[in-house]
Amino acid sequence: MMRIGNLQTLPWYLRLMVFAVIAGFMYGAFWYLVTRNTRAKTATLNAEIQQLLPRNAQAQIASQRLNEFRAIYTARQEEYDELKALLPEQREITMVLQGLQDRARTNGLVLRKFLPKEDVAQDNYSGKKIEVNVTSSFASLRSFFEQLAHYQRIVSITNFDLKQLDKQSTSHTVNATFDLTAYYVSAEKLQKQNNPPPKPAGKAAK
Repeated sequence: MMRIGNLQTLPWYLRLMVFAVIAGFMYGAFWYLVTRNTRAKTATLNAEIQQLLPRNAQAQIASQRLNEFRAIYTARQEEYDELKALLPEQREITMVLQGLQDRARTNGLVLRKFLPKEDVAQDNYSGKKIEVNVTSSFASLRSFFEQLAHYQRIVSITNFDLKQLDKQSTSHTVNATFDLTAYYVSAEKLQKQNNPPPKPAGKAAK
């Protein structure tokens, strides 16, 4: 083994080479022995990160879609609440019809006929049809229809017929006949909406 005293007799460039070899050996031993565990843990963490990155991206997409679904559900719920306010229950239809008669009289219409007819049945709602005959002025009749257009309940006018009176006065110039339908949700359909039938269970395994 070369002694330190012998190194001093070597040319400077040979001593530099010896020191460089010794330093390289010490650095290699340090890098291999001391940092081996750290490098192994780092490699393991990098591998786990590479596996988690796609999952994280999928989770972000799922979270974004979930927020979109929540926004859509909230909007649909608000629409349902608005429609529910426009479409009364069957037990409220009598009050709705009474309100329509009061509006007609307030506008100066003389109700000569307000006769209930057959109900109109649809999948999710029903309608109470009334045959109506009124006498009024044209301006009063128009005002009544304008109020119906902005009524908080859903009503429709069909089979409309308008005739001038032979004997007219200031407040009575026309006679109108039409079918007025006030829509509502029956108790049976409301029960089905609130409590949908359970899905049929699958066949038991043999």
